[in-house]
Amino acid sequence: MRKVLFSGFVVLIVLISSIENFTIFKDSKVKAATSSLSETWISTPSDIEDTFVSSQFPTTNYSTSQYLVVGKHQTFATTRSFLKFTLPTLPKGAVVTSAKLSLYQYYNSTNQVTVDIKPINSSWSANTLNWNNKPSEGSSVSNAIVDKPSWKDFFITNLVKSWYSGAAANQGVAVQFRDETQATKIFYSSNHTTYTTLKPKLTITYSIPEPQKEYRAFWVDMFHDGAKTPAQVDQLIKDVKVSNANTIFLQVRRRGDAYYSNSLEPKTEDSFLQSGYDPLADLIQKAHSANPKIQVHAWFAMMPIWNKTTPPKDSNHIFNAHGMSQPIENNWLSKTNTGRYVSGSDYVIDPGHPDAVNYTRDVIQRVVNNYDVDGIQMDLIRYMGEEWGYNDVSVQRYNQAYGKSGIPQPDDPAWKQWRRDQVNNMVRKIYTSVQSVKPSVTVSAATIAWGDGPKTMEDWNNSSTMNSVLQDWRSWLEEGSIDLAIPMNYFREYDANQKGYFDNWSEWEKNNQGKRKTLSGVGIYLNSIQDGLSQIKKAQAPSATGKKLSGVGLYSYAVTNKDNVMNSEFYKELSSVTSYSSEPAFSTYLSVPDLPWKIAPTKGHLSASTNYKNHRLVRLTGPEIRQTYTDGSGDFQIIDLTPGTYSIQINEKSYGITIEAGKVSKTTIN
Repeated sequence: MRKVLFSGFVVLIVLISSIENFTIFKDSKVKAATSSLSETWISTPSDIEDTFVSSQFPTTNYSTSQYLVVGKHQTFATTRSFLKFTLPTLPKGAVVTSAKLSLYQYYNSTNQVTVDIKPINSSWSANTLNWNNKPSEGSSVSNAIVDKPSWKDFFITNLVKSWYSGAAANQGVAVQFRDETQATKIFYSSNHTTYTTLKPKLTITYSIPEPQKEYRAFWVDMFHDGAKTPAQVDQLIKDVKVSNANTIFLQVRRRGDAYYSNSLEPKTEDSFLQSGYDPLADLIQKAHSANPKIQVHAWFAMMPIWNKTTPPKDSNHIFNAHGMSQPIENNWLSKTNTGRYVSGSDYVIDPGHPDAVNYTRDVIQRVVNNYDVDGIQMDLIRYMGEEWGYNDVSVQRYNQAYGKSGIPQPDDPAWKQWRRDQVNNMVRKIYTSVQSVKPSVTVSAATIAWGDGPKTMEDWNNSSTMNSVLQDWRSWLEEGSIDLAIPMNYFREYDANQKGYFDNWSEWEKNNQGKRKTLSGVGIYLNSIQDGLSQIKKAQAPSATGKKLSGVGLYSYAVTNKDNVMNSEFYKELSSVTSYSSEPAFSTYLSVPDLPWKIAPTKGHLSASTNYKNHRLVRLTGPEIRQTYTDGSGDFQIIDLTPGTYSIQINEKSYGITIEAGKVSKTTIN
C-alpha cells in the first residue's frame, strides 16, 4: 500500500498488480463490431467532461481532480459526481441497442452500497460546477451494487436513445448513492494520469440498416442492336449509368452460335455484328472500368440451336453435326411425340441426350475459363411443352431405366418426372462445372412464370412451369443448384387478369427463394412506361410476410415500352423525378447484393464420373445422407454438402470422398 494525496485529504488505494487483465482501448472513433450490421463506439477521455461536488465546500470546483467521489466523505461530507458526454454522430437509420457507462471504483470503504445513475435536467459545465449551482436530477435510470475495487457497469440504453431521438436533452448524468449517509466510494475520473486505461468510458452499440442492395439488370438481346459495335457498347454503358442500374445480361449465344471470339461454337452469321469484334470482351472491359462497376453476365439460350429453314453455313455448327440428318445416337434434337422437330421456328436440343448436355456445359465452361464474367445465365433451360422430349436416345434411356417399352404418353407422370430430372441434372452439371473453375461466378436461370401465379404448393405442382415446360426451378433454389432465379413475369399491367398474375407470381417468388435468391423479370416491353415502373416497384416491395426479392431484371434494353416512346426516356424515368413518377424506382445507385454462400461458403459440392450410366442409384453417407442417380454419361452431382468425409455407395461398392467448403470435390469411379 501507499499513501496518495488527494485534494487536501488522504486516502488509501490498493496497487493494482495486473493492469493487463483490463481491456485497453486505443483512442478511437467508431469501431466495427463483429457483425457488419452492428457497430460499437467507445468514448475517449476527450469525449467526457466530469467532476464531483462537495456539500462541505459548496463553492469549490473539482473539475481538475483525478477522482470522482460519491457518498459521505469524512472531509467533503456529502458528495456526488457528474459526467457529460460528447456523443458520436450515428449513421442514418442507426438504432442504439446498448449503452453502458463504465466506472472503475478503486477506493474501498468495505461497505456495500447501491449507486444510482440519474439524468441531469439542465445545462452545466464541469469547469464551473459546485454544490451550490449543481443542476437538478431525474429519477434513477440505472444502478449497481458497488463494493470491492473493480469496473462497475451502468446500462443507460434508454437514456441514450432519448438523447439521440431528441426526447431528452443530453445534459449528462449524476452518480450518487441511494443512501447518501453511507461511506465514500471513489472512481477514477477522465483526468486520471496513473492508470489511464481505467478512466470512465461510455460504450454505445448500435445497429445500422443493412446497406440496401439489389440487382438492377437489363437483358441485352442480340436480336436487336445494343452491343454489336464498340459505339453501341459505349452507349449501353451510358444508358445503364443513367438508369442507376448495375448489371447487364448480355446474350452471347442466340441459336447455337457465338457473339464472342473465344468459343467452341462458330461465330454468329449476324451481318450486323462488326467484323472481328468481340462484344463480350469489350463490354466486360468497359463495364468493369465504369465507376461504379457494372456486372456482366453472359446469357445463353440453352436449348434452341437454329431457327432458319436453311442450315448453318459452318459444317461444325451443332445443327449440322448433331441434327436430324445424323444417326439416332448422334442426333441431339428434341422432338414431339408426333415426330415434329420445330418449336415455333426453333430447333432445340434435348436435355435427355447426354452428349447434348455435356457439349452445352463445355460451351459455357469455355466462356468462364476465358472471360472475366461476373455471371452466366441459362435461358430456355426447359422443354418446349408437354409433348416435347421424344429424342430417341432419351426415350431409350427412360425405357431402360424403368423396364418399359414403346413411346410414353406426354401426360404420363413418370415420363414427366423423367424429363424434369433431365433438366435438373443439366442444371447441376453446369453449376458444379462453373463453380469448379471460378467459384465467384454467379449462375442464374431465366425461368418460366406462365399463367396465374401459385398460392400453394398444390398450385405450384399443377402449374405450367411444372407440367408443360417441366422446369422445376423452385427445387433448384431449394437445393442450391443455381445462385439466382429470374422468373420471367411478362404480364400486361393494363390487363386486369394479367395484373393479378403478376402480383400472384411476385408474392410466390418472394416467399419461395429456398437457399438462394430470386429477381423479378419484368416485361417492360409489354407495358407503358408508367405501368413498367409500377411493376418494378411492386417487385421491390416486400411480400405480406415481409420477404423481399433481390432485385429486378428488365426485358429489354432494346424495347423498354409498348408505346414506341424513346428508350432514353425510360432510362431517365428509372432514376429521375418526372411526370411519370415522383418516386423513381432507382432513385439512387445501389450495388448488387452479396451472396453469402459464395463470399463465405460453409458448404461444398460433389461431382463424380462413373462407368454406371443411365439412372444408377447412388447413396452418399457421412455428415449428411443423400441419394441421387447417375445421368446418361454416368455422372452425378450433389450440391451443398456439409464438409467432411463421405462414403459413396454405387453398384454395391463404396468409395471415399472428402468435401471441403467452397470447393467442388471431383472423383472418378470405375
